[in-house]
Amino acid sequence: MKGIRLLAAVLSLAFICTGCVLWDGIRGCPDGIIDWADVLMVDDIKYMGDFNRKEDDPLPEAGDRLGKVTYTLDGHACSNHKLRNGEASYVPVGTEIFAVEGYKPEFRVIADGRVFQVTDNPKAETLGDLADIQGKVTGISVHSDEDDSPLGELNAEQSAVFLDEYLSLPYEGDVEETAPYKRNNRVILYFHLKDGSSYHTIYVLDENIIGNEAHGTESMKEMIEVFLDE
Repeated sequence: MKGIRLLAAVLSLAFICTGCVLWDGIRGCPDGIIDWADVLMVDDIKYMGDFNRKEDDPLPEAGDRLGKVTYTLDGHACSNHKLRNGEASYVPVGTEIFAVEGYKPEFRVIADGRVFQVTDNPKAETLGDLADIQGKVTGISVHSDEDDSPLGELNAEQSAVFLDEYLSLPYEGDVEETAPYKRNNRVILYFHLKDGSSYHTIYVLDENIIGNEAHGTESMKEMIEVFLDE
């Protein structure tokens, strides 16, 4: 009896997956060669693959199981596809998703032997809700947006003030730049964490925009813009 139930479950899953592929084909998807951003979604939170992590870096310890991937965009979805829970750009269907030990699952997850880091959380009210880095930052460095070369670091006092203001900023999400793009007026900020990893974001000095998530304070801007004058 158990064997029959197991077979039925396997066939059911196969039917669902095949049905998705058939439906994609009926719709004419994919509708071209699409270079998807490396993302996945769990519980309405969008994560992106951490490109800063090197292949030979040890994977952090996995925490609670959060679910599994139910649909892979690459090779199946059309270019106008809207990401849904359980979906990923490249992670194979059936891959389990886990929290990262030591961090809130809203910040980081593990799937397919890789770390994914939050890029959008509609439930967040502040950047502190978005990024679980309070009490974990050892330093903040400033890098060029052109080639990622280091421009300098905030000292310990500046880092503490900057981090406090950063985490308190209201999370806006999808903040758009209105001024023409100028690479020499933006930098990459790296928050270096105690476990050896980092959390990074773009800071657009012209409009005082951090990532696409929030507007910075004037004191934050003053601390960072000096690195572009050196």
